[in-house]
Amino acid sequence: MDKIRLNIKLSDNEYVKHLSEYIRINGLNIISLTEENPDITLIDSQQNKDEFILKTHTKETHMYRYKSADRIIGSIIENVDISLGVKGKSNNRTIFVTSAHGGAGKTYISQALSIYLSRNGRKVLYVNLDGLCVKDSIFKCDEQNDISLINYYAKKGNENINAYIERYKNYDAAKNVFFLKSIYPSYDVCFDMNSAKVFIDSLNSNDLYNYTIIDCPLYPFSQYALIMKNSYKTLLIKNRGSEREEEAAVFLKKNDIKIMLICNMIRYTEGIYVPKAEEDISHNPKVFYESIEQIVYELEKSDDAGL
Repeated sequence: MDKIRLNIKLSDNEYVKHLSEYIRINGLNIISLTEENPDITLIDSQQNKDEFILKTHTKETHMYRYKSADRIIGSIIENVDISLGVKGKSNNRTIFVTSAHGGAGKTYISQALSIYLSRNGRKVLYVNLDGLCVKDSIFKCDEQNDISLINYYAKKGNENINAYIERYKNYDAAKNVFFLKSIYPSYDVCFDMNSAKVFIDSLNSNDLYNYTIIDCPLYPFSQYALIMKNSYKTLLIKNRGSEREEEAAVFLKKNDIKIMLICNMIRYTEGIYVPKAEEDISHNPKVFYESIEQIVYELEKSDDAGL
């Protein structure tokens, strides 16, 4: 199948109108709305007025009526095999943000980039692969799923794990950012070559998002080089000019990984300078977000050039 064919048959016409419009905009490349031969139908529950029923050819799934539209889309994807429907080129940009050592500002900048993009109308999935930075994540929700569940399915041999990403992703409603992260300190996601390929291919093909921001240390292993090479861009954060940064540069060059250089020490003369913010990340001073805006400009300027 090319897309999930969805029929919405609910009694609340106004709700149907708004949900249909949202799906047309945010689920365009995965879901098509139709009344003929649907893969899944959304209907009212006769037993519970607070529930919908997602009905496929083989099963019915009860769902809380007042979920967000994004959660409804996620539930639809969970209940249909999309392994054939979501592949190939996508409009989603996967951005790999990394650094050679702790304290370079990798997590701070990648989270600020996620917030900036969300504030400017992009739909963002933030992925934290740095277990040591669990406590530094500003994205919160009441019940958080752990990214190890995603890694488990990536290692099972599935060709596409987007359904599991939708099932186990978290959502920070205040910042309007979806996120995957470890909830256990010091847990690092350990990919092998196959699961790394499944992981990055799935992220790249997921058209539910405009941007996926991967926050990851520069692990000098071939599986992480594979993820970086298959990302839209790799952002390298520098701030010390240390031996480890020189080793990182050698590793990146050896693996033919092209980078966008970011620095947060003004003594560097190359790359985009991001000043250290003095306030809470979600209320940073103007000069800080001007530098994040410059990063976004560099990421998107190829669009304006028609490339």
